[in-house]
Amino acid sequence: MAQAHCSGCTAQCCRLTAVLAPSECVPSNLTTEIADGVLAMAKSPDGWCVALDRETMSCGIYAERPMVCRRFEMAGPYCSAIFDGAGRA
Repeated sequence: MAQAHCSGCTAQCCRLTAVLAPSECVPSNLTTEIADGVLAMAKSPDGWCVALDRETMSCGIYAERPMVCRRFEMAGPYCSAIFDGAGRA
């Protein structure tokens, strides 16, 4: 399994569906309704989270990012699996 590092991050997790908790206050222009009353971070036409700054590959709302993003462990098992799946061995 490849080891992911922040400095070489390709932000593959920013292509996943980030479902928001009802209590989260993310600007409505960054969200989309995926089911009756269930919001998620919106994605650009090419599948990336709209909050991702593609030039820096960093989150544009990092300090206010959703809880699901906060809980995603950098270089954890799920991150590493996504990293490997993206062909970054």
